[in-house]
Amino acid sequence: MTIVKSLLTMLGGLALLIYGMKMLSFNLRKLTGGKLEQILVNATNNPFKGLLVGFLITVMSQSSATTTVLVVGLVNSEILTLKAAIPIIMGANIGTTVNSQILRLTSIGGNSWVSLISPASFAPILLLTSLLINQKAKKKRTKDISSMLMGLGILFTGMVTMVSTASSFSELPILPKILQNLSNPILGVLVGALVTALVQSSSATVGILQALSTTGKINYATTIPIILGQNIGTCFTSILASIGGSSNAKRVAMVHLYFNLIGTILFLLGIYSYQHFIGFAFWNDIVNMGSIANFHMIFNVTSTLILFPFMGLIEKLTIITIRDKETHDELDESLQVLNKLDDRISNIPRLAISNSKDVVIKMGELAKSNFNRSIDLLKNYDYESVDRIIKCENSIDKMEEVLTKYLVNLENLDLSDRDNKKVTILLRTETDYEKIGDYSYRLYKKVEEMNDKEITFSNAASKEINIMFQITNDAIDKAMTAFGPKPVDVSIKVEALRDYAESLREQYKLLHIKRLKKGKCSVESGISFLELLSCCESIINHCLNISITMSTYGQKNKSVVTKHDYRSNLYNKHSNEINNYIKQYEKIYH
Repeated sequence: MTIVKSLLTMLGGLALLIYGMKMLSFNLRKLTGGKLEQILVNATNNPFKGLLVGFLITVMSQSSATTTVLVVGLVNSEILTLKAAIPIIMGANIGTTVNSQILRLTSIGGNSWVSLISPASFAPILLLTSLLINQKAKKKRTKDISSMLMGLGILFTGMVTMVSTASSFSELPILPKILQNLSNPILGVLVGALVTALVQSSSATVGILQALSTTGKINYATTIPIILGQNIGTCFTSILASIGGSSNAKRVAMVHLYFNLIGTILFLLGIYSYQHFIGFAFWNDIVNMGSIANFHMIFNVTSTLILFPFMGLIEKLTIITIRDKETHDELDESLQVLNKLDDRISNIPRLAISNSKDVVIKMGELAKSNFNRSIDLLKNYDYESVDRIIKCENSIDKMEEVLTKYLVNLENLDLSDRDNKKVTILLRTETDYEKIGDYSYRLYKKVEEMNDKEITFSNAASKEINIMFQITNDAIDKAMTAFGPKPVDVSIKVEALRDYAESLREQYKLLHIKRLKKGKCSVESGISFLELLSCCESIINHCLNISITMSTYGQKNKSVVTKHDYRSNLYNKHSNEINNYIKQYEKIYH
């Protein structure tokens, strides 16, 4: 076997190892139905609980990178606090050591009965069993179990391939020189960090080292700095994940980096000081797969024990490192809600949908603000307000664009019928809020035209349009409450408000025609009057759409209803209530 062929086979084994880990992790998460992540979210009230949960999540997901990236996403979405995230990160670092302990099973061999449980023996059995189960299985859960077993079989196959190929490298004359250079602590740490950053898996790096240990050429002096370095390199994944996130999301990545960096420095100082002045008897001894796994575990457990009491100081250090952006602009702060639309938590549908709902509500608040600013311009045309209206409309459009993409991606996931319905409802609702923003902006443009042409209303027309503005504002407020516990009651009130506004609009049109005939209003002011009424009518209709769509949000066994069917049903069941509300509105506004 040539060296090139051996290297390619080694890389192929590494690819199988990494793919097997990801496949195992993915199907474990599917089997738990997001419960692992939900446990993580709930681990916020006790640092010891957070440590344990971080450990368990990492063991179950087979990846500390997965845990840390998820934590970055949760903090970015303001579901976890930075303080709560720190012990979870520490627990994840301990959890990743279990992988190396599993991989050491590959060293089991010999002719004893123990060799029968070695990965080399049962990996093919796992692969064959998972294939047979997958072909016969009808239930989705059974297929997920078979895929999980397939991932485990691929993982061990990759490790066995790497171990069987590594022996060919022992014949390389250059190998002793390379290993001698890596025994330099600085160089060893850098190589360990670089390789881990490239493969984005500390478990894979340890697996490579364990495979190479079977050559009988690697000693403790070479192994220790590489293992310390790979703990730093694994932080690269969380740093990448935090890019574009909030300040606290970036701080979580820094927590991960500081924890491993400080631990590495302490170990380097302790180990090499002792080696220099006293010396370890085993320093130049050959290591095996078990020794590598043990040192990996000792480093992470000891670092956690040392740094756990100083979590508060680590938190302060990250806050000093990552400063908050100074912003006092309302719109800039509003757009920060988009941080909640984090792809890293899309595998927790409940949270992803809840965060999407928060963005929809924020869109409604911005649309309402723009409506109020636009009508205020009729009384006092202010160029600063105009600038705010334009920026606000751009913000609403930006939120709709980002949210639509996020919700569509959620729909493509394996959601329950109930969650899928919620996503559909939010897609409809955010479209209606965007339309309310559009009509508010159109209203501003009409007021701008009136200001440019010096068009004014008569006292009667001003009074009528102000009443319609109040009714429209009330409709927006009621649409906002449709996200509350009684959306059906809201839809009844908005329907009554829409009916009242419609009848009032017809009255105002007749009064307007009379004013035109008497010459009390100009043709231009009359056109502006009718266009403002039209904008208000359209906004109220979209408010009704929101209240109708939200009426089935969160309810079991109810599909999203159409506007026509819902209104027909509404009048059949609640016609008396609707009429009573119309009478109340007549008293309030007339």
